[in-house]
Amino acid sequence: LAQAAKSSTGGNSNSAAAIAENAMLVATSGQGELDVPTMKKYIQYCKAKCKPRLSEEAGDILSSSYVKIRDDVRKRCMEAGGQAQAAIPITVRQLEALVRVSESLAKMRLDPRVQSEDIAEALRLFKVSTMTANSADVNGSNATPNQRGAPGEGLMGAMPTQDELMRAESFLRSRLAIGAVLNKQRVVEEASAQGYNAMVVARALSIMVARGEVQERNQSRMVKRVR
Repeated sequence: LAQAAKSSTGGNSNSAAAIAENAMLVATSGQGELDVPTMKKYIQYCKAKCKPRLSEEAGDILSSSYVKIRDDVRKRCMEAGGQAQAAIPITVRQLEALVRVSESLAKMRLDPRVQSEDIAEALRLFKVSTMTANSADVNGSNATPNQRGAPGEGLMGAMPTQDELMRAESFLRSRLAIGAVLNKQRVVEEASAQGYNAMVVARALSIMVARGEVQERNQSRMVKRVR
């Protein structure tokens, strides 16, 4: 990519290929930043220049994973008494979404082939979003009124308690070593996968930023623990 960009730019740092080269450098080395206009140009370049496709092997992995996910959701509903309904039905639309996400991940690297890591990341994102929502819905359908919360509580009823915030901060300190720089969304997703409420974790992270324990970087997409 770098060689192709250099040969096609002719020294023009504002060309699409040069922008793509710079974006790939930031993504692979973690050095530098991309402003919003540059990122938009890079996305346009990826859309225009790259049309990744799934191999037969990648398609088989996605299909088998989709079948397993459907079986897991069905089993969870049966264990809940057979009455619970999944918040988001697992249909062929979810399989199509997994295909699109996998292709998009490969496209961001300008890779013409969807790799196994793209499939793994698409499945991870699906599990921490759709599957988390379904698990919460199934568990909530068998909860007592006190566990569900009183009717009409709204947003105020969802405010985190001090204990929840302290637990979330403890997780963040264990996950973020001093000096470490991590993707903020990835940290929240990891916490959610371990049973923490994502909104509580995001709130705790904001509090730590306000206290100066954590700094936000790269337009708030990355976080660094400074003390």
